Parts: sequence; C-alpha cells; structure tokens
Amino acid sequence: MAQSLAGEGKGPLDFLEARLLFSAFLAMGVMTFSLVLYGESVYGAEKDGAMEAVRSIGRLALALFSLPVFLLLGVPLMRGAILDLRAGAFRMDGLITLATVAAYGLSIRNTLAGSGEVYYETATMVLVLVTFGRRLEAASRLRGRDAAAELAELLPERAHRLRAGEPEDVDPKELVVDDRVRILPGEAVPADVVVLEGESETRAAHVTGEHKPVAAAPGTELPAGALNGTGLLEARVLRPAEEGSLGRIRRLLDSPLGTSSFIRLADRLAGRLAFLAIVLAVAGAWRAARAEGLGVAIEVALSVLLVACPCALGLATPLAFRAMRGALARRGILVRESAALEAAADVDQALLDKTGTLTESLGRLEPVAGSSALGMERMAALVAASSHPLARAVVANDRRPEDLRVVPGAGVRGRLDGLDCRAGSPAWMDREGLTWGPELERRRDELRARGATLVAYAENDRVEGLAALEQKLKPSAGEAVAALRELGLAVELVSGDAEEAVHQIGLELGIEAHGGLKPEAKAARLAELKAAGRRVLMVGDGLNDAPVLRAADVGVAVAEATAAARAQAGIEILADDLRGLPLLVRAARRLRQVARGNLIWTCAYNLVALALAALGKLHPLAAVSLMIGSSLVVCARSYRLMDFGAEGEA
Repeated sequence: MAQSLAGEGKGPLDFLEARLLFSAFLAMGVMTFSLVLYGESVYGAEKDGAMEAVRSIGRLALALFSLPVFLLLGVPLMRGAILDLRAGAFRMDGLITLATVAAYGLSIRNTLAGSGEVYYETATMVLVLVTFGRRLEAASRLRGRDAAAELAELLPERAHRLRAGEPEDVDPKELVVDDRVRILPGEAVPADVVVLEGESETRAAHVTGEHKPVAAAPGTELPAGALNGTGLLEARVLRPAEEGSLGRIRRLLDSPLGTSSFIRLADRLAGRLAFLAIVLAVAGAWRAARAEGLGVAIEVALSVLLVACPCALGLATPLAFRAMRGALARRGILVRESAALEAAADVDQALLDKTGTLTESLGRLEPVAGSSALGMERMAALVAASSHPLARAVVANDRRPEDLRVVPGAGVRGRLDGLDCRAGSPAWMDREGLTWGPELERRRDELRARGATLVAYAENDRVEGLAALEQKLKPSAGEAVAALRELGLAVELVSGDAEEAVHQIGLELGIEAHGGLKPEAKAARLAELKAAGRRVLMVGDGLNDAPVLRAADVGVAVAEATAAARAQAGIEILADDLRGLPLLVRAARRLRQVARGNLIWTCAYNLVALALAALGKLHPLAAVSLMIGSSLVVCARSYRLMDFGAEGEA
C-alpha cells in the first residue's frame, strides 16, 4: 500500500474525496471533449487547415483541463514514489507515476509539436480510477478505527457519582478509583466497577462476546460499557474506563498491525512484481514500437505498469489480519502481535496454568486452627499487596508491608511490625528450612490430600499460620479443554501449586498434570516440548507465568492476569471464559486460509493480466479497472472475517 495514504485519518480522507470528485468532473470533461475532437476520424472528415487549427486549439484545451487533475492526484503519487525510493523500494506509487508521467509528458510534447497522438483522457482517467481505488483502501484501513470509535460510544455521556449519598453528574473520564456511582436501568456502566448494592441483569458483549444477559448482584464485577438492565445498581469504581478492558480494546484497534511471515511475504512479492512489470513494460513497448508504432508502444507500456500495480497484493494479507483482529476484539480476545495470531494456526500443544486460569475461588482464604490471629492479619496484608490472583481471596486491611518482594512461583516477602514476614506456598517454606508446629504440619498434610490450595504465613524462621482456599474448575474449563482436543491439541496442566491439588484438577479434566513447578521448571517443560517439535500455546495469568508466556510459540494471558503476564503475552482473553481459546485457534486457521487464498488469487491474477497487457491485449483504462477489481475481490474476502465467531464459522 502506498506511503502517502498509510496513515490517513478522517480529515485527510475527506480532503481526498474532495480532490477525487473535482478531478473526476474534469476528467469526464476531458474524456467527452476528446471524443468530440476526434470524431471526424470516425465520420471521415477531411483534414483541412481549419480542422487542423481546431485540433491544435482542442489539444491545448485538453492539456489545460488535464493539468489540475495531474496536480491534484498525480503529485501526491509522486511524493509517495519519492518516499519509497528514499527507502530503497519501488512500489505502486512508482509504477503509476512512471506510467502517467510518460503518458502526460508525451501528450504535452505532441501538443506543442502539433503532431502525434495524445493521451490526456487516458492519463486523467487512470489517475481518477487509481485514486478511487485508494479511497476504497483507505476506508478499509479505517474500519478498525471506526470500531474503536464505536467502543467509545458505549460509555454514557454522564456518570452519576455519589458524594455524601447525593448524586452528581460528571463526565465518565473524571471518575477515579474508589468513586461510588449509581447506574440507572438501561444505562451503560461508566467504568470498571464492582456492584455494592442492587440486583439486575447486564450485557457486556464487547468484552465477553456473549449477548445473553448475565445476572449482576453485590460482588459482581462489570466492565465499562456493559449495559445495565432493569435494576438500579450502586457500585465502586475499580478502574477508569481508559485503564480497563474497554480502553485496552480501543488502544489495540488504533495500534499498528505489526508484522508476520505472511505480511513479509506479501511485501517481497510486491517488490518483485514491480521489477517484473518494468521489464515486461520495456519488452512489450519495444515489440509494439517495432510492429505498430510509438503510440501503441506507449499504450502497451502504460497497460503493463497499471495492471501490475501491487494494490491487491499489498492489501491481501494486512487487510485479512486487521479484519480478524477486529472480529476477535469484539469477542473479548485482544491480539497484540500479528505473529502470535499467525502462529496460533499451527499450535498442537497447550500448556495451562491452574490457579486463576482453570480454577476459580469458592470463597476467601480461611485460617486453619492453630494459626495466629495477628499472623493472619499480616498474611492478608502481604497477599493483598501482591499481584497474585489469590489476593482477591483475602480481606484487605490498613497494614502496608515494607521492602515488599514477590518471589515468582513461591510467594511474597516483606517487613511488618519490624518482622521478616513471608506468605506463600508451604513447599516454599519447606525449601527455606522454616519450622512448622506439629498441629499446623498435620493440618497441612490433611488439606493437601484433599487438594486444597494452601497459603502459609511465617515470621522470621517459623510458620505461624496456615490458610486454605477450596477451588473449583471454571464452568468453561471442561468445554474448552474438550474443544482444544477436537482441534488436535494435546493439553497439559502445569502449575506451581501442590502436586495433590494439581493432580486432582488433572483427573477432573482428564489431562496430564504437573504440580509443584517453579517458573524455571515450567520453562524446562516448554523447552522439552519445543525440542520434540511441538508448537506450544501457553495460557496463564500470574507473574510466574510471564517468562513461559514469552518463550511459547503463542502466549495467552487470561482475565485478571497480572500486568507482567499481559506484557509478555501476544494475546489476551478479557472474558473469564476459556472457550475463547478454541475460538482463537479456529480464527487463526481461518485467517491463514483466507490470507493464503488472497495471495494465490493476486499472484495468479497478476501473471495473467501482465501477459495480456504485454501482448497489447489490454487498453490502459481496462488495465486500471482490472487492478481495482482485483482489490475489491481481496477486500470482499477479507471483510467476511469481520463477522467471524458471530454465528459460528465465518
């Protein structure tokens, strides 16, 4: 795609339309006047002195009417061609510039000389048709931004913030964390919130992809943009809209597409096509000049250069990727890296984390008998200050640990009340050589056997408390694992939790399970699989998953993932629904099919069209029409991807 329109926004696009309409009006005049001017050749009019004078004046008039078209539409193409040449490339702008400058320049020469053919109508209509094609392409590129604008419209115009129990209407952008808001029936949620009072039903299809209403009650978290049903809700702001899922989707749709092997291949093919077109244009023009004269030679060269403009080739892959990325974003799947989406088509192995990924909490961490009450308060402060998913299972207090340090895959350590305090897995305490009291040790072993998630608390060198949290599989876990298997993926569970708890989850899902794995052990398992030739999809949410998410062929961070996990993952699933994983794999495979089809179509089209043009079988206007038609075919094939997942496969 040409550089001159690569970053067009709505304003430049409107200016492009104005230039195009004015130039089209002039070009139609040039075309009509040309038909009238050369009409005597059809009717056999005699060529006398008066007719030659009319012809000369008519040519000058055509030159003057064509000049604004050349300036308005041709100069921007020249600018793009110069930028390409400075970058060491010769692309579409260069081909069109070469063709139209040759046609217009030869026409000016013959006009001044008073003899020879002129091609004003061809040059102007070519510029109009090419710019019309650019208008279609620019609109295609802006569709993702239009989707981002649609997301912005999901927010209400005013939010009802409560101050001293009284509502005040403010701009949703003014809301900050811990503000209390009232959400009226039928209104959109102004920020990411947790419901405090009231019951209703809500829809958040822009995050979950699910259009059915979902019950909302105290404790339910709602994303910005969710639509409230018939109930009145009061809620506390967790995150302003721009920092939550809605803001992340908008920023993603506005971000550059990135690159992938398919996109790089299309760029290489476009460069080679430009070189081939120049060679064939010279060869075809040379053959035509010797057989039929200079006028026919110019038309042949013009046709070859125009039909070879790699417009469709430049659109073939990026447009398909952008369309699919938009479709997935509307279903709560954010694709940050196009290479990750491409790689997802080839994955044959899935590694899944446990806590926060496959399982959800049943309640809060409950102290085990024999634990110190004060110790449990300190443990809650440590866990709440960490970024682990279990932080949501503790009641936060006013204690603030000092020198806080998270130990990935183990726990968190800091100083409270002058004590060296730790909260984390019992296995970590054992590795550190800490002392257990007999009662706590007995209860630890009992709860481990039941598969409970345990958090131990230690002061200095002694374990002073133990808390347990019963967990269950997320409702979507079993369906997601079954769907991944149907797609041909082997599925494993890898977790740093106790082996007994991990093994129990593995039995429920019927998959291989590995527990007690530190981050380096997860990385070692990943390396082992990749060495065996497997292409691995890693799914996780915690700080300890971040290194493996980056090292995997495809890293996916799930809902409520830590910032570190999101930063290292190429893809993020916003909804707390693991069915997005098989949807992602299906989408990647469908995208690959469409991208390959686009490339095959454009390459086949160009080879056939180039051969016809080089043999003099295509008029320049027919050549540019074929070029635009090819782009429309690619656009139509890619647009179908924008509805992927709405009604099953697109």
